This record gives sequence, structure tokens and C-alpha cells, in this order.
Amino acid sequence: MLYQKSLENIVNRQDKKQQTRETILNSASRLFQEQGFTNVSTRQIAKDSGVGVGTVFAHFKDKQALTTALFHNKIDGLLLLHLQRCGQEKTGLSYFLRFAQFFYDFYEEDRAFSIALLQNALFDVTFFQQQMDLFITQVANKLQNELPKHSEQQRFNIAKAWFGFYMFHLLSGLKQNELSAKQWLATLKVDCAVLLTSTVAAQHNLLK
Repeated sequence: MLYQKSLENIVNRQDKKQQTRETILNSASRLFQEQGFTNVSTRQIAKDSGVGVGTVFAHFKDKQALTTALFHNKIDGLLLLHLQRCGQEKTGLSYFLRFAQFFYDFYEEDRAFSIALLQNALFDVTFFQQQMDLFITQVANKLQNELPKHSEQQRFNIAKAWFGFYMFHLLSGLKQNELSAKQWLATLKVDCAVLLTSTVAAQHNLLK
């Protein structure tokens, strides 16, 4: 009986901890939208959440960690759904462009938040790990349809280069309000197609 009560107390504490975490994330999301990312302090988030600043830091080591958690809170469920649709694409290029379109649309929805998030995360490999892993494993495999005579390493290199193009157009596009996500995608498509065409041509010349 004592064990059962202790177990219930542990579960209740965990539930309360999760609820507090969600409250902090919801407050941060709303404040960022209302006032802008750079204008919101951790103290404001704590006050709006009804907790102390120490409680915020107990859940998130800093504002960047909170922002990253908010990013994943928003995108993870949507990403799983989108990946199912992307899986229907037959080629590496079409798969990658569907993948890029999803993220471009997501980042464009709140440019100020996205810029702040990406500026602070550029040198954080773990932040981009999910996107990079999906890109490398899925796109490189799909590229077998376009590059059947190329090695696995060569297809990997193409995928890695495409990811570089993706990041370049994302970062430059976010800073140019006159450009839409649709335009970022259009220029990305051109860059990827040019690289793919030149790769195929180079292989053809080697086989002559």
C-alpha cells in the first residue's frame, strides 16, 4: 500500500512537471507572437506562466533551449504527417523539394521567430540533426532512381550539397521580406537541378 502511494505521488509529480513545462511553452509562444522574440525576457515568460524564473530555468537551461523546445513542439507532429506524403515521391529531387517546401512554409509563417531561432542555432549541430538525418538517408536513397550508376558516397555528396543549397535559400529568404517561401523553393529547385544535370553529364563523359 505504501509502495502504491509512493508510485502515485511520483506519477502526479511527473504530470505536474509536464503541465508546468507546457504552460511555459504556451506563454513563450504567445509572448513571442505579440511582442517579438527579442523583446521578450525569461522573467516575462515566468510571470506570464505564473511560476518563478528558477522554475523556467529548471525546465530550460536558457532562452535558446526554450525556443528550440517550442520549435519541436510546433513541428514534430506535422513533420511525421508530411513524411508519409513525401514517401510517395519517386525521385530524390521530387522528394527533397517536398521536404524543403514543408520547412520553408513553416519558417515563413513566423519570420521573426524563425530568424531568432536559426541565428542562435547555426552552430548547434544537434538542432539540425533531425533535418540533416532525414535529408541524407532518405534523399540519398531516392537518388538511386536518378543516379543508378553512381556510388552510395556520390549520392550522399549530392544530398549533402542540396542541403547546403536549402540552408542558403532559407537564411537569405527570411531576411528579404519581398521574397516568399514559394520563391525560395523555385531558386532552390534550379540549383538542385543544375547540380544533378552536371553530375549525370560528368558520369556520362567518364563512361565514353
